[in-house]
Amino acid sequence: SAFAYGRKKLYEKMNRIIDDRLDGKGDVLEAACGTGYYIKVLRANGYNVTGVEPADGMRERAQKKNPKTEIKNGVISALPFPDNTFDAVTSIELFRYLEAADIKQGYAEILRVLKPGGFAVVTLVNRYALDGFLFSYYFKLMLEKYFGKPIINYCDAVSPSETEKYFKDNFNVVASTESAMFAPLRIIYKLYPKLGEWCAKRLESFDEKLNQTDWHKKFAGHLIVVIEKKADAKENTNTAPVRHI
Repeated sequence: SAFAYGRKKLYEKMNRIIDDRLDGKGDVLEAACGTGYYIKVLRANGYNVTGVEPADGMRERAQKKNPKTEIKNGVISALPFPDNTFDAVTSIELFRYLEAADIKQGYAEILRVLKPGGFAVVTLVNRYALDGFLFSYYFKLMLEKYFGKPIINYCDAVSPSETEKYFKDNFNVVASTESAMFAPLRIIYKLYPKLGEWCAKRLESFDEKLNQTDWHKKFAGHLIVVIEKKADAKENTNTAPVRHI
């Protein structure tokens, strides 16, 4: 499916980002860990992993999958951990559902619990992805507004350049963006699943090359931000209000 292929490419890119920096050694927090799939991946790669998840059902399933892992009840805006605890923090498909104030507080909490010199890997919705997602989202919003369709989930969509600027302006930290997945494959998968699978197998090496280029980031199916906490960090917040679009 489009979802499975997209997640495969996303996890592969995240694994490379983390392994390039930690090489299988370190304390990693998986924030909003859901049912614990990525905890298993991180543990298999050699990391000492802790999870946090606010939904009871999700957290219980994650704990069953990962009985040797500590998984706490908590939210991204108030992480239940001391300052400077983790070498890395990961968060997958969480920030897309948050409003601006919670986004900023969530990032502040991530930076707080990171050790100096640590980093976070966070997935975001790519505003200009070539898969028609944002068009579909705004179309559903129109149906909701004018035709009384059921309310749909809020979605925060960003671009690579504004994301990097956001962290510089709000937290005075360096953030870089990475991409994963050739977005048009999603459309093919949804229209013709078998054709999508056929194309994905044959285009995967091309997909990998695209995701090594800067220009493709703006249009990729997944956007990833890598946030670096300064090695001499004491305070990463900036009280000046900056709008996050």
